[in-house]
Amino acid sequence: MEQSKYLGNGFMSGLLSEIMIDQQVRQFRKRTLYDEIDKALKDSDKEKFMVLTNELKELLSYEITETG
Repeated sequence: MEQSKYLGNGFMSGLLSEIMIDQQVRQFRKRTLYDEIDKALKDSDKEKFMVLTNELKELLSYEITETG
């Protein structure tokens, strides 16, 4: 019984760690997308701008549905 208590805590810690890492990866990608969008605008690269803004919209939409 005592061992399962510790396994449960380890599982929860692992799950929380995974959630935090996922959030950090999304935040990093969002910052990168903003930089790449700025560069596409500066370079007048409409095609790249559209691809990047669509990815950003998907990422933001995911964040909205995730947080409710």
